[in-house]
Amino acid sequence: TGAASTSNTDPPLIDEWGEVDATTFRDLVAAFEQQYREVCGKRIGLQLPANRHGMAALVAADQLGWNVFLIDELLDEDSCDQISRSLQLYGWLSPPSALDGTWRIHSTAPSADGAIPKGESSNTAASSVTILTSGTEGRPKAARHTWESLMRPVRCNKDGHLQRWLLAYRPHLYAGLQVILQSLRNRGTLVLPPAAATADEVVELLVRHRVNSVSATPSYWRRLLLFADRTKLEQAPIAQITIGGEIVDDALLGSLRATFPAARIVHIYATTELGRCFAVSDGRAGFPAAFLENATPDGVEMRIINGVLAVRSGNAMAGYDPHGAPDSPAEPDSATESAWFLTGDLVEQREDRVYFLGRRGDLINVGGNKVRPLAVESVVRKVPQVADVRVFPKSSSIAGQLVACQIVAAHNADRDALRAEVVQRCQQELPHFAVPRWIEFVEQIDLSAAGKTQRHQQ
Repeated sequence: TGAASTSNTDPPLIDEWGEVDATTFRDLVAAFEQQYREVCGKRIGLQLPANRHGMAALVAADQLGWNVFLIDELLDEDSCDQISRSLQLYGWLSPPSALDGTWRIHSTAPSADGAIPKGESSNTAASSVTILTSGTEGRPKAARHTWESLMRPVRCNKDGHLQRWLLAYRPHLYAGLQVILQSLRNRGTLVLPPAAATADEVVELLVRHRVNSVSATPSYWRRLLLFADRTKLEQAPIAQITIGGEIVDDALLGSLRATFPAARIVHIYATTELGRCFAVSDGRAGFPAAFLENATPDGVEMRIINGVLAVRSGNAMAGYDPHGAPDSPAEPDSATESAWFLTGDLVEQREDRVYFLGRRGDLINVGGNKVRPLAVESVVRKVPQVADVRVFPKSSSIAGQLVACQIVAAHNADRDALRAEVVQRCQQELPHFAVPRWIEFVEQIDLSAAGKTQRHQQ
């Protein structure tokens, strides 16, 4: 039961070229199927844009029974070729650049014939969707899902209200696919902003198209709250706010409640490998410790192993693609229902609640002392006139790494005074090795392709 089974609903799409009616969408799907029917049974890459062409290709790929590998629409041709060769694909498709354009197929090197890898049945592989992880730690890995595992977490809308979703995630990632399938399944309207849309442009879409459901990362929500016209933002008729992909703190939850007092706020924990694990809507950071004792409503089991969240999930991937498995042999190559999977997320139980502390791979090593970026950020955010902040490692010939941070200052803030206040607050509340040694003021914090705050070393 994949995307093709939901295409009968023919949901309206709204992209940069306007609204797509049901007939037009069916025609786009049929045209794609007709053009690429001969590629059936091959491992094929699909550079997936957030527009009508991309959505039609996704539905058609399911109907054609492809073993499809989803690729970021913003990658250049050389990068796509490299991915295609490393995964030994038959080739990859690049999307049209215009409303009436056509897809273009790029063949890979002759040595890669796109055959199904040994050990995979053609039936299983030909009906799968492989997602390249967002690469939070190390190089991206290729997680192979079935349409069934992707559809399993999708919720049916039982109240009868039309869902009008904004696609704030990129469509080639797990979170983006979940929004797309949610809209398809429930005959909703899917509003597709261009990848480079500004905060004000996104808010304009929210208001103009009466978007009532938005799923995004905490960093994406902070950007909207910080840079969009607040009066216009408060006009958006948002009834459902979903947050995922990063740690959610109480300050952000409070800001969202103040801006959208009528909205239901849900925090979803999901990963590319494990699928959807749980959702909480009690307005608090973290999740109930009871989830460690009993399976969640999603049928997912969790435990804490050496401070890291481990999960056993029925929504998990089928496994890593043989040509896109993890670098480390210690990392499990399966997140199947019977296997415990170490997520890399550091957690801590305090009384009846489990709190996320950050990613294990994000720890900053200052002369052997481990610093959690989020712990430093939480202190910096307390300083008045700090609008946003990013903490990350900076290389040091003496200590190995130093704590660095970028700060978005509030309008008209005295940056010299603000810098001094940030350092003073950190010295008061943090160990000496966790105090930022390098501070830069920026206009905005850069986000990754997955909409998350970048943590790479500089």
